[in-house]
Amino acid sequence: MTTVALFGVPFKFLTWQTGLLLGAIAVPSLLLLYFLKLRRQERTVSSTLLWQKAIHDLQVNAPFQKLRKNLLLLLQLLILAAVLFGLSTPVANLLQGPKENIVLLIDRSASMKVVEADGRSRLEHAKEAAEGFVDNLPDESRAMVISFADRAGLECRFTNNRHRLISAIQGIEATDAVSNIGESLQLAVAYSSQLIEDAGLTTPQAASIGSAGLQLYSDGRITDADQIVLMRGTLNLHKLGKASDNVGIVAFDVRPNLERPGELSVFAQIENFGPDPIKTDVSIRLDGRLLEGSGAIKELSLGGARPADEGPDPSRPTGLSSAENVIFKLIHDSAGIVEVRIHRKDALAADNVARAPIDAPRRLRVLVVTKRSRVKWILQRALSALTVDDVEWMSPDEYENAPDEKISSEGRSNFDLVIFDAHSTDRLAPGNYLFFGAVPKVDGFGMGEMIEDQRMVNWLDDHPLIRPAELHNVMIFKWRRMTLPNHAEILVEGEDSAIIVFASDPGHRYLMTAFDLLESDIALKVPFMIIFQNAVRYMAGGGLTESRGILSPGQTLTIPVPPGANEVRITAPGGVEETISVMGSHSVTYAKTQQAGIYRFEFDDAHDTTDVFAANILNPTESRVAPVEKLVLTAGTPIEIIDADTQVNEPLWPYAAAVALLILLFEWWVYNKRMMI
Repeated sequence: MTTVALFGVPFKFLTWQTGLLLGAIAVPSLLLLYFLKLRRQERTVSSTLLWQKAIHDLQVNAPFQKLRKNLLLLLQLLILAAVLFGLSTPVANLLQGPKENIVLLIDRSASMKVVEADGRSRLEHAKEAAEGFVDNLPDESRAMVISFADRAGLECRFTNNRHRLISAIQGIEATDAVSNIGESLQLAVAYSSQLIEDAGLTTPQAASIGSAGLQLYSDGRITDADQIVLMRGTLNLHKLGKASDNVGIVAFDVRPNLERPGELSVFAQIENFGPDPIKTDVSIRLDGRLLEGSGAIKELSLGGARPADEGPDPSRPTGLSSAENVIFKLIHDSAGIVEVRIHRKDALAADNVARAPIDAPRRLRVLVVTKRSRVKWILQRALSALTVDDVEWMSPDEYENAPDEKISSEGRSNFDLVIFDAHSTDRLAPGNYLFFGAVPKVDGFGMGEMIEDQRMVNWLDDHPLIRPAELHNVMIFKWRRMTLPNHAEILVEGEDSAIIVFASDPGHRYLMTAFDLLESDIALKVPFMIIFQNAVRYMAGGGLTESRGILSPGQTLTIPVPPGANEVRITAPGGVEETISVMGSHSVTYAKTQQAGIYRFEFDDAHDTTDVFAANILNPTESRVAPVEKLVLTAGTPIEIIDADTQVNEPLWPYAAAVALLILLFEWWVYNKRMMI
């Protein structure tokens, strides 16, 4: 490839060697045709009228003479030059990359899987546009490649090697995760700063170079855009995509009926993100089989969605919502995978299905550890109201001295929920725990001095463990100050301390109160039953979206290792298998969950323990596939938007072919005119 500047515009010849070789053969051949002497045959004629013309032809065809002016030869040489110009694959470099350090940020989130009208995904368009940008970079520039979805991936460090950059771009694969750009920008700034440091530049020299230019290839559907402040450099968005027709599942929930084991309520929220009203069928399946009965398929009519950044449109028909809730009833007698599916072909297929693993039906098992008869009476009434029949009672001493097989098996608690009354312990097999007036004996948790003469000042009334309880009339006479880890979530707080807290760590979930049940009137009021019921359903029922069986693409899994297991075989969506050694480990961490679908973990312990998880998109930002009209970061940072479909290299061979054709037509006209004279 060679570059030539003409009229201030750089031109590149991608295959100039081919054009030069063909020219070296074709041009002499054309000239030779004009030098060749004609071999004439003698004929007897009746007149010498054309004798002068014959002499002229003889002179023209005499070899090794000076070429005479010949319009036909000139035109044929111009035709040949235009053809050779086209064969050299010329392109006009209309948009050059700046002569500086460039960071290419390529979005590989779920919305980049959208298939456009030409049958290619947005990510394919993004990679093509990024490769074109790299081709246009001046030789003095260096670039690096970062891909991102829920987290950033360093594909290629700063280099001026175009082949390495293009190979890195071509290797990027799409995910089903959300699009968060914050980590990518931090990574870009860090490498840009390191580049200047390694060059040993002084502060004025570094300032003269400036920060790296950021080139973002995305449809602009970035979840954390309103949380980003661009401190240095400039950011250009190369906007991709035109498709907007999409219907997706944005919420999904599977709840067991605690009163009737084996019955599930499956909830899905379906939303139309396209501009036009649609009708579609939604079905429920178990292990891939459509359930029997008329309720297994439901028809929805959804109105067109308005753009997210616009107000109500008076011209848009009202009365038809763009989102509807669907509820299915499911009766099952074994474990499996429940699936809700939208039967419609649209721009993004991955959000048309939501899955969840379900366990074999069984009655809820609850263990209560208390030695106080009054607390036992309170909890008996609460559990009876929830029709929880399988309840076991122990004193704190009995719990601590019980054999291991009584408390846990296969590396997990034998109970769906364990309730402790004023008792702290470190005997906590993976499971769900509710502490009244105590905390687990786990690093980061502790109980301090008593707090009196304070009141509740705030509670999270939208949290699944609290809503719809109203705590205005609840009296808590005193409570202890709790020491909590950073990840703990305070649900109810006093003036300067936590009162009710939820926390989790790998394999455990804890709900804790800082007060003793007998030091409050909450047990006598409706809010107690609401919170207690929420705790049983949320923690023990395992049926909400936050349950351990459902995750978001990209979410890291931490799974307890059953005793005796040496390795785990992981099967990811698409049938990809991986085996990891877990010998001597208490848990295994797995982060390769970027694709939506089923992840199966099979341990080689004595019981062949299997854990199943389902990754679902369930994100309106990714399902709203129409590319953004503008992208604004925090503090109104302006972002220049470039249409990525605009070609950076403008191919010139079609123009060369057109010029050759026009000259050929003119040459044909001149030749015929001469023949007629």
